Amino acid sequence: MSDQAFVDAVFSELFSEHFYHYKDALARPVDGGQDAYARAGNALALLSAGQRDDVVEFLKVVIADSASVILGTLDGVHFPGDLEGECIVRLDGEEIQGDLQDMFIQKAQDHGIYN
Repeated sequence: MSDQAFVDAVFSELFSEHFYHYKDALARPVDGGQDAYARAGNALALLSAGQRDDVVEFLKVVIADSASVILGTLDGVHFPGDLEGECIVRLDGEEIQGDLQDMFIQKAQDHGIYN
């Protein structure tokens, strides 16, 4: 069950905290700032409310796909670049890799992230 707890914790961190931080940052009023958040928010301000919502919701797909690559690498089923070798992931001494990516993708699908 540690593998599910691990996936649940990562998922929660990404989608219950980080996503809303990005969403709030991108909703700030246009201010001409030059940091990444200000530039993205200023660009989004040129869109209709519906289009902005579509772009912001797409961030969930980007976040899920990024986490999937990392978890697949830890599981030993995805090998980015020329990376080879075996990762061993343990939580409280128990090996948990092998199904992390699948569990994460299923959780993302259950939450409608890919819809």
